[in-house]
Amino acid sequence: MKRPTLMIPGRRWKKVLASSKVKSIGVCNFSIKTLEQLLKTAKVTPAVLQIELHPYLAQNELLQWCKDKGIMVVAYAATDYPIMAHRTWTGLVVKSENVSRQEENLNVIELHEEDARRIDALDKNRRLCMQPDKKGKVFGWTFDRLGWQEERVLQTEAKL
Repeated sequence: MKRPTLMIPGRRWKKVLASSKVKSIGVCNFSIKTLEQLLKTAKVTPAVLQIELHPYLAQNELLQWCKDKGIMVVAYAATDYPIMAHRTWTGLVVKSENVSRQEENLNVIELHEEDARRIDALDKNRRLCMQPDKKGKVFGWTFDRLGWQEERVLQTEAKL
């Protein structure tokens, strides 16, 4: 397939769920744009969205959108769990394959509002895990087609 689409898999989900071979459907690295495209034809809303999430890539709008749609978010590359603790109200799950880190993740700490604002100010829309290739594409798709925004430069970096 020269140009993959989101429509074909979305149409097949209901049949897969009916087979009892899976309990729910999840997607990874989708944006609001790609989720909206998917939901135009999908008969089932994904239960889970796994995304890169950390202080440099907060994705607040996507987190709120998922919360409004009842989609659970699983974060990968959350560089430090306490930094992400102020986001637990969204239904965020911080993924870790490390057992001791999983145990740490159960100890939710509360951040002061000012600390949460400082962490939010670090957001640059910078992806650390999914870097574009030499043609500017990820998974063969442009950032625009993925619905991903380009990285923002912090004011302090721009002055350097």
